[in-house]
Amino acid sequence: MIAGLGVLAACAGSGSGGGFYSLPGPRAVELPLDSGLIVFASEHVGKTPVKRIQYTDNEQRIDYALFKGNGAQGEFIFMDKPYTLPVSFNFPFTIRDKVETWNFSKGQAAEWEKAVQIHTKLGWVFYRPYRLTGLNRACFGMSGEWDIAPGDPKLQNTRIMFGYYCQPPGVALKHQKMMSLIDNIGLKGVTQRDVKFSDNVMNFHRDVAENFSGPQAASRAMNVAQGGGPGTSAGIGEFPFNYAEYYSLGDGDDELNN
Repeated sequence: MIAGLGVLAACAGSGSGGGFYSLPGPRAVELPLDSGLIVFASEHVGKTPVKRIQYTDNEQRIDYALFKGNGAQGEFIFMDKPYTLPVSFNFPFTIRDKVETWNFSKGQAAEWEKAVQIHTKLGWVFYRPYRLTGLNRACFGMSGEWDIAPGDPKLQNTRIMFGYYCQPPGVALKHQKMMSLIDNIGLKGVTQRDVKFSDNVMNFHRDVAENFSGPQAASRAMNVAQGGGPGTSAGIGEFPFNYAEYYSLGDGDDELNN
């Protein structure tokens, strides 16, 4: 699907930024740093990400943010779907499953602690502390799933968020500090008011529509989110994941194969 992104995007056009009924097809953009959905802050990386990428198609919106500064790094993914569409996300993964797929930690030796569930501004999330021993970094991974799709026989969720944060090399991450950082993870329109929040009812594709500038730029945006190749220290090669599945009452096997 990724190889055909440019052709599909060119056929889709830039759209009006309104509701999902225009069916714009798959597109990816690098967003202005004050756009997007994901919110995070730490004393090392600040409040503003260094990269924001968003991908949308007819069934899903995938928001990626990279926070980096003073030797610390965090990356987060949020995915949701148009409000009225009978789509949910097939997401059977653990925190460790996803942490080990980020380019930053792929192939790195790690010591893991137990996962814990806590209530945050976003709702209930799981987090799991770990240490990248070869890099001497204290980290945590997180994962949250919310809003079971009404009528979905599989009872799958319609909003997913996962990611990680690592302190600078040699800097400890005590429990209370970790809890505070996890509570700093949020979403515009949920944990933070925003005058231009792209809701999932009327403005699902707005951020992408307003910033789409053609298939070449879309390919560059995909490359950034995927990490740009071997040896990179950010991104995730699975982007944009395509975990979305259509469902219908009495039939939980009607999957979206895109």
